[in-house]
Amino acid sequence: MNSEFQSLADALFWEKVERARGMKPEDRMQAGPELFDYACGITLTALREQMPGASEAELLAALRRRLAIKRQLEEATR
Repeated sequence: MNSEFQSLADALFWEKVERARGMKPEDRMQAGPELFDYACGITLTALREQMPGASEAELLAALRRRLAIKRQLEEATR
């Protein structure tokens, strides 16, 4: 990653951190599920690219498998 892109990415990250610090606790609690849904949407988009002929059920199953793998990896590092 070039330094110009990295400095922009860093600035965006810290902007998000500052915005989160200013949020009310109840807003922060709501942001968690919203971010999870957003991340799942991005992952489903990537899966559609990787599996162009897959049905929606197959894509959701692939997403569930990835989430299960992530959970296993997290548990293994505890």
